Amino acid sequence: MIRRFARLLIAPAVILTAGACFATRGDVRILQGDIARLQLAAAQAASADTARALQLRRIIQSLSNISDTLRIAGTTLARFQGDVSMSMRNVQEQLLTVQELTGQSRKQVESLRAQLEARAAEQVQTAPPAAAPTAAPGTVPPTATQGAPAPGPYQLMDLGRQQLARGATSAARAAFSDLLTQYPTSDLAPEAQYWIAEAYASAGSAVEADSVFALVADKYPTSERAPVAIYKRAVALKVAGQTRQARLLLQQVIDKYPKSEAATLASALLRDLK
Repeated sequence: MIRRFARLLIAPAVILTAGACFATRGDVRILQGDIARLQLAAAQAASADTARALQLRRIIQSLSNISDTLRIAGTTLARFQGDVSMSMRNVQEQLLTVQELTGQSRKQVESLRAQLEARAAEQVQTAPPAAAPTAAPGTVPPTATQGAPAPGPYQLMDLGRQQLARGATSAARAAFSDLLTQYPTSDLAPEAQYWIAEAYASAGSAVEADSVFALVADKYPTSERAPVAIYKRAVALKVAGQTRQARLLLQQVIDKYPKSEAATLASALLRDLK
């Protein structure tokens, strides 16, 4: 294109130089035609440059739009991840709150049951003694003996928890052990076994606590305390740096008790350990 422009510029100059005094109208028309073609070529070149510039501007605008879209998408994704993380924390906090409320309600019910058992025992103690049976002539009449009634399972549970709250872990274990010995088929048996483990843990006896927590899961696998006991073992192992064993127990909670509250906590802790 540039060489063509040069030829168009040189041709009129040669004509004018060679025969400036003899230029005819035809020569002028030729020169005018060359100028017109030169102007057209120049206009086309400018037009082509303008088109390329416009195309580049469009490409740049498209890239800018894509960049803006990616930036917005990144911001949205980060916000979404933050919302999800916040939602998970809220769920866990609410779950812990529900667990606390459930535990408080259970304690209140057990305390009321213990009070009822205590009142029943008082009524037995204050009841008039039964008449001694008449002895046969010539025999010694039997003595009517009536000792204080043994505390009921809810009384023992309430006593054990009170002792544990005061830090008397040995007395607490004794109360829970009495419950298991005297009422082995009670609905409170899994609770008593679980709180024995908690008493050991409060006293700093990690090995004994782990052993009794394992006993809770083995002896009462269908109780509500079973998944919690396994989870407590996993937490203790994590604190001790035994992450592999902790993962195995957390996965056991998830697999065996997928609908339990402990499974939700186990899933969250398992993600942290990976």
